[in-house]
Amino acid sequence: MASEEILRKTLKNADGKPFAKYKGITNNFVLEDFELIVDEVQNDRAGHSRMRVRVPMRNAGFPEDTYSTPSREIALRDLIARRFWESARTHARSPIPKTDGGEVYIPRPGQEILARGSVIITQYFVEVRFTADLPSSGGKVNAMATQELIYGRIGRIVSESMFYSAYKQSKLYNHLHVSENADHIRSVLDDMGLVAFIADGSVLPRREDDLAPKLDAVGFGCDGSFKVTIEVPNGDPVSGMGVPKGFTAITGCSRAGKSVFADALFAGVYNHIPGDGREYVISRPDASYVISEPGRPSDAVDISMFLPASPEFEDTVRTQSPSVPSPVSELVSISEAVEMGSGMVIMDEEFSNPCVIRRGFLAEGEGMTSVSELGRSMSDHGVSLVMVTGDESALRLADNVILMDGFTARGVDLEKNGSDAVFKVPNTRYPVSKGMSYEKGRKEVSTSAVSIRTVEVGEYKVNAPVMGVFDMAQTRTIADAMVIARDLMDGSRSMMEVCTQALGQIDENDMAVDNGDGMHHAHVRPIDLAAIINRHPGMLAIQKTE
Repeated sequence: MASEEILRKTLKNADGKPFAKYKGITNNFVLEDFELIVDEVQNDRAGHSRMRVRVPMRNAGFPEDTYSTPSREIALRDLIARRFWESARTHARSPIPKTDGGEVYIPRPGQEILARGSVIITQYFVEVRFTADLPSSGGKVNAMATQELIYGRIGRIVSESMFYSAYKQSKLYNHLHVSENADHIRSVLDDMGLVAFIADGSVLPRREDDLAPKLDAVGFGCDGSFKVTIEVPNGDPVSGMGVPKGFTAITGCSRAGKSVFADALFAGVYNHIPGDGREYVISRPDASYVISEPGRPSDAVDISMFLPASPEFEDTVRTQSPSVPSPVSELVSISEAVEMGSGMVIMDEEFSNPCVIRRGFLAEGEGMTSVSELGRSMSDHGVSLVMVTGDESALRLADNVILMDGFTARGVDLEKNGSDAVFKVPNTRYPVSKGMSYEKGRKEVSTSAVSIRTVEVGEYKVNAPVMGVFDMAQTRTIADAMVIARDLMDGSRSMMEVCTQALGQIDENDMAVDNGDGMHHAHVRPIDLAAIINRHPGMLAIQKTE
């Protein structure tokens, strides 16, 4: 640990010298208002230096009740990351004049409140991890500009984001309370016999960029059929619609809000910031969304409960194909989701095959059992089905039918039909990575986040269109977890074990106070890491015979 005087002296001695002289500031410096930790200095002016800023809690001043519970701690970290990003965008979005550096970067948070590796809070300090571009002039060290970066730009960002006094108390506590209430609602769903809850007045339609609710959108409402009221830790009880366990069908005319409703339920696996409109749209944390994905691979996936036999596959207990047809892709995805512990499967007929949603007219001899026929039996195994459909036969098989009309929901009583179809939990698979190539160019192991739901492994881009990932920091976490999973996938661990352990190692490293590795990471569910692994054509899986 070095003093501010040493930092200034080091910069002065390096001024005007080759860029490599910046390596001398790789150290911990105790400044007047904060500690600056330079973990890694960029090699040249085109790179980015990894840094951390640490403010002692006695100076930061955040009351203990703002981080005293896991829920509040995550929400406070999320809020500080947002404020740091906003301040960096204001003060350090472009280079310092007459230099080619000075920008400060932290991943932009989305609408979800997530455990973010960019911010760490302990009882002793608040820490933010970020990158900064060290300024140079003509490829030479510019000491004066670097001091402006540290004391001016970074100093202003720190003062606006890492001190309790910089926040309006009402807004800070509202952020914490909304997240804590949402966590509480999610924790009581199971005991209430529910898989999801949508508060009255929730705004479900999204703006095109998904960063805000749609302007002039109608708030959600429901009649008394599924109305529930839930006590919350902060504020008045919250009333809205409870989606019961079992098979629930969502129906209604075109543009009545059915698909938007389903999308909101899936997004409800995470908490949302105040003002998002979906603050109290809460779903089970293990919810999954299934759509048709023609051409996706399948390796040893058990779909025998839907398709006992098929001329296309030698054995549907171990469905094997580098490219499955559209209907089978949905069955594979359902099986994989249940294998990963999903207790809520969401489907929408707009993105599904008719034969998967319901049995066709005059198709009694059909070899495939539709999902709607298995809906009630799935719930006997702890898997609730929420299906958007207008098909009468599917509606009559559902335990509950919800009619949507202009984002108002009401229960509908229909004469129900029975089904003798029996669901079974798919067999456990044990993945093997030896067929997956991680090489790219000169790198033996290369993974990267390409887009929100696309990860590049080696030279192959893997897309999982409906995994529960809404933030690029989550995608980056999956990309990095794929590297760890490579060694774990040796056939001795189940898919759940591989994904849980890989993400656990990422989280343990991110929360360590002796490195700044977690800057690009945010919380990810094991089921979403599995979604990428399952869609890689080189992944092999085995089922062990008892």
